[in-house]
Amino acid sequence: MGGRKQTKMKEASVDEKASTTKELRIAPVQVITKDKVMQNQKLMSLVYLVSRLGPLHERTLHMVVNEVQTKGFDMGYRFSKIGEDPYSPSLKNDIVALLYVGFLEAEPRYKKLAVSSAGKEALEKAGVPKGLQDVVEGSVQELKAKGSMMDARIDVEIKKGIGGGRRPSRSPLGI
Repeated sequence: MGGRKQTKMKEASVDEKASTTKELRIAPVQVITKDKVMQNQKLMSLVYLVSRLGPLHERTLHMVVNEVQTKGFDMGYRFSKIGEDPYSPSLKNDIVALLYVGFLEAEPRYKKLAVSSAGKEALEKAGVPKGLQDVVEGSVQELKAKGSMMDARIDVEIKKGIGGGRRPSRSPLGI
């Protein structure tokens, strides 16, 4: 019987230690809603670019936004080079936000971004910044050409990744 009392005492001390080390923390998290996105000109500018230039890869959108900024319309993104392609972490986060609220959608196989019907409606309501529209319309053919070349390169990389280097699976019987 003495052993039982010791066990209870050990459990009580463990519980006592555990209760003193537990702490509840509440951290505020910003919620992304369709209304907030529609009020954000930066995000609606991305929806406009994807709608104007057609379905394109995420990496291509990074290149297009970088190109638009070099042509004089500052969208507020900072880019660094990854390989030979421009990349912006904040642009990546904004793309995720647009996918989350359903203004953009990604094609399942090649992951090309396209504007959804909800995104088209939001774009009609929110409008496009005049300066961005001027820059894009003034160089739409150049942007489309560069974008399609980059999309083609990415498609080839994806196809090589899917088909290249994979061995056919075999059953344990060798069939």
